[in-house]
Amino acid sequence: MEKKLTISVKEFTTPNLLTIESTRSLLEATKLMSNIDIGSLVVMESEEHVGILTERDIINSVANDVDLSNTDVGSVIRGKLITIDAKKTVRDALLVMAKENIGHLPVIEKGRLIGMFSFKNFLDLERLRIGFI
Repeated sequence: MEKKLTISVKEFTTPNLLTIESTRSLLEATKLMSNIDIGSLVVMESEEHVGILTERDIINSVANDVDLSNTDVGSVIRGKLITIDAKKTVRDALLVMAKENIGHLPVIEKGRLIGMFSFKNFLDLERLRIGFI
């Protein structure tokens, strides 16, 4: 197990990161996430990454009777975008995720967002370890 945690986070990053403008509605974001079966979107303002919208954000919005069609994505994202460098290890990523209480961690390489590491990526790593993949 310890050896698997020293693999670079880049090795288990989901590429082709999807983004959404902060001015788009939560309803649009929810439909996009549902259609593509993903759990998060990186939120953009112009060309800058400003946050991440997750399933948890949408659930909280629904639970608080937020009108999804009239609420901008940018108004529900919390805090700054937390990222990890592609050269860091899976262990490093898991420590950040635990410390920050997050399930999705955008991965940066040479200043560019290259993909997303999530708890699902870690589960895939464990499936490999025990021979389920």
